Amino acid sequence: MGLGKLPNKKPARPASGAEAKSLEESVSTSSELHTSKQQKAVIRAQCQHLTSGVKSMNVLEALAVVAVLWAYWSTPVPRVWLVSWTVAVLGLVAVRLGWLLASRAGYGGGPRDLWRVSLSILTTAVCMGSAGFLFNPTDTILSESMLYAQLTMSSLGTGLSILALAAYSSHLPTVLLYQTCLLAPACVQLVLTHDNEPALAAMLVATLGFLFITARRINLTTHQALDLQTSNTALIDYLDRARANAEALNEKLAEEIMERKEARRRLQEANDRLESMVSDRTHALEQANKELSATGERLQLALDASNIGLWDWDLQTGTNYHTNFDRILGYESEYFRNFFGDLQQLVHPDDFPNIRRAMVAHFKGETDRYHALYRLRHAKGPWCWIEDEGRVVEWSDNGRALRMIGTRRDITATREAQEQQRLAATVFENAPEGIFILDRHFRFLAVNARFEQITGFRESEVLGLTMTDNPHMERNRDVYRGITLALRRSGFWEGEISERRRNGEPFPEWLQISSVLDEKQRVIRYVGMLSDLTSRKETEERVQFLSNYDRLTGLPNRTLFRERLQRALTLARLNREKAALLMIDLDRFKPINESLGHEIGDRLLKQAAERICSCGVNDENLARVGGDEFTLVLEDCGGEAQIGVLCQKLINMMKKPFLIDGHELLLGASIGISVFPSTAQEAQAMINQAEMAVHQAKRGGGNNFQFYRMGMQMASVEQLALETSLRKAIFKNEFVVHYQPKMDLASDTISSVEALVRWQHPTMGLLPPSEFIPLAEESGLISAIGELVLERSCRQARQWHRRGLGDIRVSVNLSAHQFRKGNLADVVDRILHLTELPAHLLELELTESLIMEDMEQNIALLERLRERGVGLSLDDFGTGYSSLNYLKRFPVDTLKIDRTFITDLDHSPEDAAITRAIIEMAHSLSMSVVAEGVETDRHLDILRDMGCDSIQGYLISRPVAEDQLLTLLKHQHGQVGDGPA
Repeated sequence: MGLGKLPNKKPARPASGAEAKSLEESVSTSSELHTSKQQKAVIRAQCQHLTSGVKSMNVLEALAVVAVLWAYWSTPVPRVWLVSWTVAVLGLVAVRLGWLLASRAGYGGGPRDLWRVSLSILTTAVCMGSAGFLFNPTDTILSESMLYAQLTMSSLGTGLSILALAAYSSHLPTVLLYQTCLLAPACVQLVLTHDNEPALAAMLVATLGFLFITARRINLTTHQALDLQTSNTALIDYLDRARANAEALNEKLAEEIMERKEARRRLQEANDRLESMVSDRTHALEQANKELSATGERLQLALDASNIGLWDWDLQTGTNYHTNFDRILGYESEYFRNFFGDLQQLVHPDDFPNIRRAMVAHFKGETDRYHALYRLRHAKGPWCWIEDEGRVVEWSDNGRALRMIGTRRDITATREAQEQQRLAATVFENAPEGIFILDRHFRFLAVNARFEQITGFRESEVLGLTMTDNPHMERNRDVYRGITLALRRSGFWEGEISERRRNGEPFPEWLQISSVLDEKQRVIRYVGMLSDLTSRKETEERVQFLSNYDRLTGLPNRTLFRERLQRALTLARLNREKAALLMIDLDRFKPINESLGHEIGDRLLKQAAERICSCGVNDENLARVGGDEFTLVLEDCGGEAQIGVLCQKLINMMKKPFLIDGHELLLGASIGISVFPSTAQEAQAMINQAEMAVHQAKRGGGNNFQFYRMGMQMASVEQLALETSLRKAIFKNEFVVHYQPKMDLASDTISSVEALVRWQHPTMGLLPPSEFIPLAEESGLISAIGELVLERSCRQARQWHRRGLGDIRVSVNLSAHQFRKGNLADVVDRILHLTELPAHLLELELTESLIMEDMEQNIALLERLRERGVGLSLDDFGTGYSSLNYLKRFPVDTLKIDRTFITDLDHSPEDAAITRAIIEMAHSLSMSVVAEGVETDRHLDILRDMGCDSIQGYLISRPVAEDQLLTLLKHQHGQVGDGPA
């Protein structure tokens, strides 16, 4: 067969309305894409133009910075400011240049890139413009000493602004913002200084206006050039692409012509071969027809005798021939006229795509025959599983199927049997219990995978053996004999037995065996299931443990503690012995747990429990009954002295630092004790008494133990009433601040004071801190009181400063609660801002143990306070750790020697030696020293000889009220009147 001529090209018809609308949308979209690309190209060009401008401006700005430094070097401006400003600006110039060079190739053409470059340009303008404020205070404007420097700065600023017009002209906002940041600070300061000279303001406004107009005009010119450059670049790119497309199209057209010539040649050869084959096979077909007639007769007879239907489908006409469908599916032969159409109506919707795929695959030659399994609705209603097999027996010359023959049979019964077998096998292999099958003589026939996992025996190792043949089952031989007798008698047995795995490991199992009968009720098989009870047993034991023991520490919990306390009291009654209950509460655990997290808190509790156990106590009588509460029952204990020795040992053990993940954590222990039969006869009474005693110990500052006394309950009531009054005192402003002066030994004048809080109770009078501070710390009110004292002290110090009484520094003690809240720096900033007190007139006093609670975090906080100019003093030095390793890391300015070393300074050589060593050590670390508790002239002389910086004590003054201290300060400055407020 030859190829005909190609059809003539049809004339173009006019476009319909829809086609025209689609064409318009395509053109609009193309225009929008072109506009977007052009905008991106312009933005990229702007970014490159700004970057090139930055290169030259970097050099000029650096030279201008050096010129400003040289001009102001001999002025009153602090040179530290000049050098810091110069380093900062030059550093910004260097960083900006490096960043712009690194990111130049990565501009994507978005507005974000443009503004990122613009912001990098403005950073140096802001820094250079800020010099106008920093180096030119209002009182030095146009002064003789500053005139040359100010003229130099104004000339450089004006020059840089003019140069920026050319360097950054591609982006008008950058130019205007650069000039504003560079010139506005100096202009504003100049106008504010000469506010009575409107001509100067008008001149500045006119100058800025000219700069704006110039910038706008240059920007328009630059934009026109960039647009023209972008358009030319886009046109060149378009022409290059068009030429490449044309060359590719020509190559493709040449290849297609060659392929068509080759296809025409191959098709002609195929036609020639086909004509010869047709003539050869015509004769063979005549002979085959005769044989086919005989075979057809035999096939028809076989189909009539079987449950198979034959179908013959003519794909050209759509008609088909089929047999036995009335017997298989209940439909008359006339029902199936259209092979594919009728099938689509009767086949299950989920299966019809499978038929289509199988048939298409066969038509394409991907399979040698058509085979499909599907569900087809029977004439009576139910779905039947059908199996189709066939193949194409006649093809057209162009490879299209013309006739297809196949068979169709009902496989519903076979399918259901296969599903049942597959389901049974799936259940057998995937059951969560071990399953095994025995013959009627109790020999293993099969086991599943779970049986192998539980017992450790592979199927090949047990097949053919009875349960008693296994040597590992020797110990249960009698049990299995009893099982076999029960199975023969009743056909069923179940129960729990202890068995061993293949490796000898014992395990509990639940075994269940049933007999399987045939149709004559004879036993043919036994089916058994076994379950591993190991996990269940472990769970039961775990639940039992958790109900009586603490999961974290492994110690008895509150439930088991009560049982053992009751048992100890019963034994004590029988043996007429004493018993004691120790309630141990860990001090400072809660802030550690809240600040460092529960994980570290849990590990800290475990280590604390281990330390208590290491003190020689009976582990069975130690229990954890709360978050940080432990109880210890002492049986056959001695007197209070013996109990006190043990309690002190526990407290000393808790005082030692705990090292967890690099944190050095400090705890303490408060212990309350109730003794049987001295104070209590019953368990609940002992618990209540021990709790009251431990609360009394915590009110005493912690790290001590208290025996229950008869008056503690009344004291608890009074303490509760005092706590209520304390809460009200904050709102009623009942707290007053007294001040104890500190004398500078170099000038013999009062240089600072320490603020000490007092409570003016409405009925109890003036209460010292020892009466309410422990209660405030326990109730959490200490933070509010501390902030109140801090604010009042700062306000008072500001008043002394305004009255001209000198720079009197006020020292305020900090509590651990204020540190743990984490906002101390913010509180200090707020109060200093509120009271307008200079930061160097405030000193914060803290203790070593407070810093050690979370040393790294607290040192960082102190560094922040020190940077603000606030003084830091280490109080009670010598009574805590006093470690040089820690001290050199503490950012403190002053050491306060505790009064315990000063009291016997003139009588104790040891105290004198320690005091001298502390003073010399502090001076070597550039710290000043304050000695507390100085009460005699002898103390003063010794400390002066040792080189102490300041002293504090009754020799100077007791803590006094504000008016009394004001009198002392006035005397010191020789003032008589009150002075200005």
